[in-house]
Amino acid sequence: MIDKHDMVKTIEAARAKGFLVYGPTRQDGLALLAEIADPNAIVFDHVLTVNTLKDVLLPRCERLARLDLEGGSVVAAKDQDRPILVFGSRPCDAAGVAILDAILLGQVRDARYGERRSQTTIMTIACSKCDDACFCTSMGYGPHDPTGSDVLLVPDGDRYSVRALSDKGRTLLRALGLSEDAGGGSAPPSLSRKLETGGLKAWLDANFDHQVWRDISENCAGCGTCYYLCPTCHCFDIADEAGIARGERLRIWDCCSFSDFTKMAAHQPRRGRHARYRQRVMHKFAYCPDNVGKVACVGDGRCIRHCPYGVDICEAISKLVSAK
Repeated sequence: MIDKHDMVKTIEAARAKGFLVYGPTRQDGLALLAEIADPNAIVFDHVLTVNTLKDVLLPRCERLARLDLEGGSVVAAKDQDRPILVFGSRPCDAAGVAILDAILLGQVRDARYGERRSQTTIMTIACSKCDDACFCTSMGYGPHDPTGSDVLLVPDGDRYSVRALSDKGRTLLRALGLSEDAGGGSAPPSLSRKLETGGLKAWLDANFDHQVWRDISENCAGCGTCYYLCPTCHCFDIADEAGIARGERLRIWDCCSFSDFTKMAAHQPRRGRHARYRQRVMHKFAYCPDNVGKVACVGDGRCIRHCPYGVDICEAISKLVSAK
C-alpha cells in the first residue's frame, strides 16, 4: 500500500521516465484535470474534477492537418510521441473512456483518438466520498468500479491499495517500481440519488413526439455546459481556417444543444430547444445502446452539478418514464 507522499514520488518517477502526466489540481478554487508540472500540486480532497478524461483523449480543439493552399497539399498533423499517464481520475471518468472506446474505436475507427488511447495509461483513485449529484450506481457502475482503469488505487484511511487491472497497468507498475497488493481498502461510500431506467429505452423508442419533451426542456438555455463537462459526449465539427497561402483543418467539439447543430443549407431538422434536448437524451439512452450496446451515461452528475439553470437529467428521465 502507498500513501500520498509515495504517490507524489510516483508522479515524479513517471515524469522522469518521459510520461506526460495529467492529474487533479486546484485552479481558481476549482479541481481541474490538467498537465502536472509540480507533483506536489495534485489534490486529493475533491469529489470530481470539473473537466474529464475526454479533455486528454479528445481535445476541445485539435489540428487535423496543415493546408498548403499554393502547393495544393494537405499534411496530416501528428501528436508528440510521448506516453501519457492520467493520474487520480475517478472511476466514473474511466468508465466514460470505456464508452468512448466502444464508439470511437468500433466499426468506424477514429485514428487520432486511437493513437492517444494507445499511449495513455489510466491510474484511477476510487472515491472515498460523493455528493448528492452522483448517481453512478444507477448506471451500473460504482465508487470503486474498475471499468476502464488500468490501475485502481482504493483508499484505506490515509493509504491506498494498489490494484493492476490490465497489462498496461502492470507494465506501468513495473516501470515505476510499484508492487500490486493483495487487496484491502475501505468500503465504498453510499449514494443517496437513485434513478430507475428499466423502462426508459422502450419509452423513448415509442414516444419521439410526446408533449413531455417540451415540458422538461423549458429551463434549458442551450448553453452546452452539460456537453463540455460530460465524459461521454463526443460530437464534433470539422472546420478549415485558411489564410492566403496556408491554413489548418481543425476538429472542434460540437453540441446538440446548439441551435446550429445539424443545420443544413435549407433546413434545420431539430428546430426548438425541445428537439435538441430530446436529441441529447435519445443519443445517450436510445441511439448508443442500439449502435454500440452501451448507455452513454456513467452517472457522474456533472451536468446536474454545474448546469447554470438547474436542469436535472435524473428529474427529466423520471418525468419521461412516468408520462402517459
